[in-house]
Amino acid sequence: MSADTLDLKGAATHFLRTEGPRGFLLRFALVYAVFALILQAISLWTQAPLYEIYVRAFTENDGDISPYMDEMNAVSMQTNLASLVMLPISLALWVLFEAASQRRYIRAEGFRLALGADEGRLAVVGLIWFALLIVGYLGLLFAALIPGLIVGLVAGAPLGFVVGGIVFLAGFVIALYLFARLSAASALTIRDNQIRFFESWQLTKGHGWRLAGSYFLLFAAFLILSLIVYGLVIFVGFALLAPAIDSSAGSETANAVLSVMGDPTFWAPISLLMFLVLMMQSVFSHALGGPAALVVRRRTVEGGMTLTDTFG
Repeated sequence: MSADTLDLKGAATHFLRTEGPRGFLLRFALVYAVFALILQAISLWTQAPLYEIYVRAFTENDGDISPYMDEMNAVSMQTNLASLVMLPISLALWVLFEAASQRRYIRAEGFRLALGADEGRLAVVGLIWFALLIVGYLGLLFAALIPGLIVGLVAGAPLGFVVGGIVFLAGFVIALYLFARLSAASALTIRDNQIRFFESWQLTKGHGWRLAGSYFLLFAAFLILSLIVYGLVIFVGFALLAPAIDSSAGSETANAVLSVMGDPTFWAPISLLMFLVLMMQSVFSHALGGPAALVVRRRTVEGGMTLTDTFG
């Protein structure tokens, strides 16, 4: 069993010290990035008419999209339907890699993707998470909006904004704690070969704030890395598009920009950078399951069960 401790650092970096065959994280990241890049390409293709309108608005009309609203409304139904179709595909992708991730943590397996009982049970867990995230988002929004609006009407907009911001931050901290207490759902489901979700609340008792802190560290590290990497992607993208913008004028600018974006000299390096971004995201998604999985493993041993007894 991993010697990681349940302090913030040990929990947040547990993904770097799991048992099992070597090379898991690299294989996980590479395969995840391939699948995610394909989905991104499909999404980009389905959303292309909308993106084309935005390109024309920024190159022909200084970013003012008002004259293009009728055109945007005409294609919005198509793009919205495409986005809805992508939701179950995204859930399926999450299920596949969440199962592989948790099998690594709980059963010390090597990397493999499968369609089996583990994935079916985790699909239910994912749907519960999806429902809770929607409810939580709406609850946090209204919890911050209503007090801020009331105070704003009584004492002025600036104070209302401050109150709304404070309530939002407090709600975010509470939401992070609740997420931490329920974060062992996937690990428990893999451990017990049964759908587990709210059972996570009892198992993580006494570790809520420690888990929340480790997730905060992971989110902060991911945010900093994302800002750096996405900044690099944007810089390279604008550098590659600059000649088309500089050498074009008027209504031909949009066509020139779109022509460059369709050329391999543009999308090949951008695709490579996005591939690296997606690998980084995959490592984060795997790391996010580490703290709760560490708690599950330790509680399993403390409860007198060995992993071998649990899984035969």
